[in-house]
Amino acid sequence: MNEKLVLQDLLPLDELKKHGNVLLVRHYHEKLSEMNEKNLIEEYQSYQTKKAFLNCKYLVCFLSGERNTGVFYGIYEVVEIKEKDKLPKPSAGIKEFWEMQGPEECFFLELQRINKFDKYKNRLIIDWMVPRGWYNTFGEVIDKLVNKVLPNNFVKDFPGLMNIMVDFAELKKIIKNPDSHSHWYDSLTRLQAIYLIFDKNSGYQYIGTTYGEKGLWQRWETYVSGDGTGGNKNLVALKEKNHEFYKSFQFSILEVLSKTSGKEYCIQKETIWKKKLGSRAYGLNCN
Repeated sequence: MNEKLVLQDLLPLDELKKHGNVLLVRHYHEKLSEMNEKNLIEEYQSYQTKKAFLNCKYLVCFLSGERNTGVFYGIYEVVEIKEKDKLPKPSAGIKEFWEMQGPEECFFLELQRINKFDKYKNRLIIDWMVPRGWYNTFGEVIDKLVNKVLPNNFVKDFPGLMNIMVDFAELKKIIKNPDSHSHWYDSLTRLQAIYLIFDKNSGYQYIGTTYGEKGLWQRWETYVSGDGTGGNKNLVALKEKNHEFYKSFQFSILEVLSKTSGKEYCIQKETIWKKKLGSRAYGLNCN
């Protein structure tokens, strides 16, 4: 019978505890992903009001995941605590997500990230378990069970062909790391498809088809490995106006076609979808 893997089996929490209290933290915020994208997590966690943070030497930080899980973000040493007149002003960026309380209630943790544990960032998934508070002192709570350790550079599980909704940055990482996304690779190379690129900024749509040897994987690879245009005329025009135009793109599948479908049949299917969604008159298709 296999023994269960717990957090301290992978991270030296017992050793850290010899030098001071270790606080396990699971951050939750309705806009946590947006804060993460804007690199604001570290500033967000530095401002605290709970007394437990005044007495800790290390923070082991997680971001909230699905079904009460925590996704490892990093380990930090508390090198200084700033209060009252030494309290730094929040950046303009963090004010969008968090409003600082008065200096009498709030203090700031000057944190030093311990980089050698970054190999587990976004890969180590734990069950937060009980108690369900957002911070626990290590050694005073039930051990956190390790659910899984994801492959290096892993983005997300394959959701099923018709459930794919992946943005440009995610797709690029998936395509660049096929060994870590074997289900994605196996599925997308075994079919031809009618696909949709949705520009979340403008609301415009681009509809395309595939008929290459490696199917949809091959076609999407041309976007993320090149300049984001895939050689499409209207997308090239977007690039001339904004070199980062592709950052607002979302990729999905409209219809799955057989891997053996010929070019003419695939184009006919593509044309039908363009008419259905009006992507020529009101979208990004030009033919």
